[in-house]
Amino acid sequence: MKEVLIPVDFSEESVIALEYGIDLANHLQANVRVIHVKTDSVIVPFFTNDLATDTLSQDVEAWAQKLHDKFVKNYTVKCGYFDFKIREGNVVKEVCNQARYGDSTLIVLGAHEDSSISAKWVGSPAYRLVAHSPCPVIVVNKRMKMKHEISSIALPVDYSIASRKKVPEIAGMARLFGADVHVVGLKTADLTWMNKEMKNYVKQVKQFISNKAKVEVVEAVLTGREYAENLLTYVDENDIDLVTTHVHHTPNPFVRIFQSFTNDLINNSIKPVLVIPTKD
Repeated sequence: MKEVLIPVDFSEESVIALEYGIDLANHLQANVRVIHVKTDSVIVPFFTNDLATDTLSQDVEAWAQKLHDKFVKNYTVKCGYFDFKIREGNVVKEVCNQARYGDSTLIVLGAHEDSSISAKWVGSPAYRLVAHSPCPVIVVNKRMKMKHEISSIALPVDYSIASRKKVPEIAGMARLFGADVHVVGLKTADLTWMNKEMKNYVKQVKQFISNKAKVEVVEAVLTGREYAENLLTYVDENDIDLVTTHVHHTPNPFVRIFQSFTNDLINNSIKPVLVIPTKD
C-alpha cells in the first residue's frame, strides 16, 4: 500500500499539512505516517492551552497523540494505518531516512514563511528537505489556497531534459485525480527558433499525457526571464490547484545543487507545489 509521510513540528503550518495530507491519502488509498524530529530547539505547539507547561515539558509524544486523536476520524482508508514516529537529530536527514525506510510514496510538508536573504539565494528550509528527498514532496503553507480535490495541474517545461523527466509522474497523478493538465512552456525570448522548439516540446508532452492519463490537456507558452513569476501569474489567472516542478539529482559536480526556480515557487506560490526528484 502507498504511504504518505507528513513531518510535523506542531506549528500551524504543519497542522495544515497534516489535514491536506490526510485528504490526499484518502484519495490515494494510502497509509499515513506522521513524523516529528526532536532537535535542540524549544518548541510550543500551535494548539497549546498551557504555554508555560508545554514550554517546560516538551512532551512531543503527548502532542503527537493529541494530533492523532483529533485527525484520525478524517482518515477513511479501509485497512490502512495512521500512526506517528518520533525521531531525533537533523530534520532533513531523519525525514528523508524515514521516507526511504517506509518506501513513502509522497511527503506532504508544511513550510514556514521565510523572507530572509539566505532563503532566496541559498534555499529555504523547505527547499533543503525537498532537494534531498527520495520521493515527491508537496509543499503547503498557511497563505496557500487549497482545495480538497485536485482538478487542475500546472506542468512547466523548459529546454532542459530534466524538466521533462517529471512528466510520467505528473501524468499518473492527473489520471488518478482526473485532473486537467496545463502544459506550460517557459522561454526567455520571443525568437523564431525558440518559439518553434518550445511549441514542439509542449506538443510532445501534451500528446504523452493525453495518451497516458486520458485527461484534458491545455497548452500555453510564456515568454520572459522571470520563469517562476510568470508561471505563478498564469496559475493564479487560471485558478490551477497544483503547481509542479522538479529537483534534479546528479553526481555531476558542475551542476548547481541550488535550483532557484523551484525555490522561488516554494517561497511564493499561493497554491500547493509538487516537487518531483529527477535523475540523470
